[in-house]
Amino acid sequence: MKNTFGFLGLSEKMSRNFIAILIVAFCGAIIYGLPYFRYDYYDVYLSTYHLTNTQMGIFGSVLGIFGMISYLFGGVVADKFTTRTIITVSMIGTGIGGFIHLLPLGFGQLVVLYAFWGVTSLFAFWPACIKAVRIMSGGEDQGKAFGYFEGGRGIAAALMAIVAVACYRWGCGKIDNQVLGMKYVIIFYSVLTIAFGIFAFFTIKEGEKLETERISFKGIGQVLKMPAVWIIGIVTFCNYVFTLSLYYFTPYLTDILGATVTFAATLAALKRWFSLFGNIGGGYVTDKVGAGRLLLISFIIMAVGTVAMLMLPTNKSSIMIFTVLFIIIYIFYNVNYAMIWTMMDEGAIPENYSGTAAGLISTVGYLPEIFVSLLAGILIDKNPGVAGYRNFFGFLVVMLILGAVFVMIWNAYLKKMKAKKAAEPAAAVATAETEKAE
Repeated sequence: MKNTFGFLGLSEKMSRNFIAILIVAFCGAIIYGLPYFRYDYYDVYLSTYHLTNTQMGIFGSVLGIFGMISYLFGGVVADKFTTRTIITVSMIGTGIGGFIHLLPLGFGQLVVLYAFWGVTSLFAFWPACIKAVRIMSGGEDQGKAFGYFEGGRGIAAALMAIVAVACYRWGCGKIDNQVLGMKYVIIFYSVLTIAFGIFAFFTIKEGEKLETERISFKGIGQVLKMPAVWIIGIVTFCNYVFTLSLYYFTPYLTDILGATVTFAATLAALKRWFSLFGNIGGGYVTDKVGAGRLLLISFIIMAVGTVAMLMLPTNKSSIMIFTVLFIIIYIFYNVNYAMIWTMMDEGAIPENYSGTAAGLISTVGYLPEIFVSLLAGILIDKNPGVAGYRNFFGFLVVMLILGAVFVMIWNAYLKKMKAKKAAEPAAAVATAETEKAE
């Protein structure tokens, strides 16, 4: 095993914690199956629960509001309890919410359920994952660590999405009972989430509590003064707009281009395998060339690819070209998603402020959760057909360009910081010589 990790080019610290990082990664994918599976079955979810696109968007806003609060203060809880405890409680709570979803819930009751999921899946869970990965890997392996973390999440998401499609088709049966198919999907995700919560309890060592400085008002004040935190937060913001926009490529494929629900759901499942190229491959490249350069290339490719999609004819002849473009964009999106967190190390944010910084970056970066789904729903409802999607994807392209601009600002900031650091020894020598002369 040690030779395997050596072959992968991992440091001793990273090798020692590799399995633990993968366990955290798998849990980090499975817990979000229930709060977000509705996007993979968008049209069926709408019809099953008699919802509008705007109401679907509200669910995302509810998660976003709780996320904004959770990411800021969840680090306090993450510091007081072990990673094992946080993961176990979060996953079992989320799974229980899935069984509640099987009840005949109306729109208002579904809003409450998504608020509940906002607490169980976001509050302390995500900050704990980010801290765990950063601290369990060495400084020289940040790219690889987050690459394997997101790669592990991608593998877990791909496997469970494939099984979910099978459950859906099994539930539908020969009479195409989509309501029963949806219930089978919910049962699958609920059982899996609770099962992995229990698995995490018995496999993650209790002694692996990560000792970092707890979030305090003093710590928040120190982090707020760091330009790196704000730049990372805005870059995360722009990339997360795309994260939420991904879910609308599926209904565009079915509603506008005429693909079947099964094809779209299968693509949603298979795309996660392609994420490995962006996650893991991007991790190795980042450790060699730096996050800034790779992020800039990714944002540009994502923007150009999205524009190309919108220029395709709106009929079935475009399905395969759309699919190829989508996969390419998705690979580079995953480079960004995994590598943004390596900017913390690249920007020299002290490790003892990891929790505080991750909380503040996430508070800014995940704000799109509040409004993107709602915006998409309103645009699609008020502009039926291709017009609504084009308006929304046009907004997406603008955000991707903005992301590229802030990555360029980041690169300039790093260059300035490097020059300042190089000048400090020279200044110290000059001061010493002056004092000696006096």
